[in-house]
Amino acid sequence: MRVRLHRVAAVVLWAILLHAAMVAAGGVTFAIPVTTVDLGGAIGRLPIAADGAWDAVEPVLIDLGLSQADLAEVRQRVDESIGQVEAMASTLPPLVPLPMIGGTIEVSLPVPVIDGFRLTAGWLDDRLLRGVLGLAGAEVPDPLFDETFDWNGGSAAATIDASFSTWMFSTDLVARLDLLVLALSFGAGVDLLGGAIRPDVAFDVPAAYREAVDGALAALHLDEWTWATFAVHGVVGFEIGPPFLRLYGDVRLLLPLSERESWWTLRAGGLAAVLGLVIRF
Repeated sequence: MRVRLHRVAAVVLWAILLHAAMVAAGGVTFAIPVTTVDLGGAIGRLPIAADGAWDAVEPVLIDLGLSQADLAEVRQRVDESIGQVEAMASTLPPLVPLPMIGGTIEVSLPVPVIDGFRLTAGWLDDRLLRGVLGLAGAEVPDPLFDETFDWNGGSAAATIDASFSTWMFSTDLVARLDLLVLALSFGAGVDLLGGAIRPDVAFDVPAAYREAVDGALAALHLDEWTWATFAVHGVVGFEIGPPFLRLYGDVRLLLPLSERESWWTLRAGGLAAVLGLVIRF
């Protein structure tokens, strides 16, 4: 009798595992897609932008009566500031992660080896981020900086703000090994991803200096903090939980095929990931 019970239990367990291995690949994931951006090229552009801005501002400083010694001191301070920025940047990881809000839709495919086809999308911009931070009780100044200061016997004003957006769209084919409460997935696909940072800098200065200030801002190429990439990727993922509701995570290795760079040479990084909660059906 006991042997028979053991056999029945073994058959039931085998049936459960077999069903888990054949579970439909369809599902919806509420996720946080994460892409990365490579800032190495942008950091290398800092001295070039500073030289261009200096060439535009130097005549104004001379008109204000600064001597060559004073000009040299000001330029030295500018170079020191750039050095500090570069030193700070060197402490950052090579690839800066950009988390987004998004999700995945997956449909099963009646194809040998391949279990599903997935569409993944993510988005984040400054308005969404301000809203999330507001819900968390953190206030972000709007604009980030708005001050009036003395300028050569008169007054001037500076307003600094920034907007940004980052997005990703990905498709892939996946194969899954499902073991009741744990699943591993492997796949490959294509990606479109990109982003933009839009500094908004405005100076209200006397008319005599407006051209120089505009020239300095133009030398900084503030409208060219953008990037866009078309890539292929390989993905390894895992799921933990019962078959119908699981924690999900994956890591993706990206190989860029085509990139659109701006003057600051921002580039998408070679790593991406998705973290979330998947509902299987």
